[in-house]
Amino acid sequence: MNDILQALKCAQCGGGPLKDEGNGTVTCPFCGSTFAHPERVCPRCETVNEADARECVSCGEKLKEPCVRCGTLNWAQAQFCQRCGAALGVLEHIAARRSKTEAERLRGIQSEASRLKEETERSSQERLARLWATENERLSQVAKNQARQQSQERLIWIIAATGIILMLIAIVALAMMAQIRPH
Repeated sequence: MNDILQALKCAQCGGGPLKDEGNGTVTCPFCGSTFAHPERVCPRCETVNEADARECVSCGEKLKEPCVRCGTLNWAQAQFCQRCGAALGVLEHIAARRSKTEAERLRGIQSEASRLKEETERSSQERLARLWATENERLSQVAKNQARQQSQERLIWIIAATGIILMLIAIVALAMMAQIRPH
């Protein structure tokens, strides 16, 4: 990944190379502009993803893949593992798979299935929590709107009642004036 950062130039001033800040961003040492780290940007749709995302949240493209030798997650566009230096190609993956016994492959599949199940459950719980928060916010807004509507209805009733009372007072006053006047 360092050779990619070496090749990148700042979009603001053209300076380079960019410096990895270690928090998912890169910074230009000349003008201080901050950008998303290339590992966070999807190569297919260019969406900026979270620093630890394995797939693009927008299109599902793989952003990180494990090294077949050491298991370290590497940027999907990387050619060599950042930890052990192994080539990250299909042929190496096939060779590594052939070197494992059937039992080792099954254990690997089982552990990956367990990890995927836990990750899916966690994601499901997070989505459910977000949905509940959205629903609670919606219900709160509905309650506020109902309270506002009831307040407006009470105001209308008060205005109508006041108008009726004033009309009755006017009618009584006219009736009394009519009786007081000599014919």
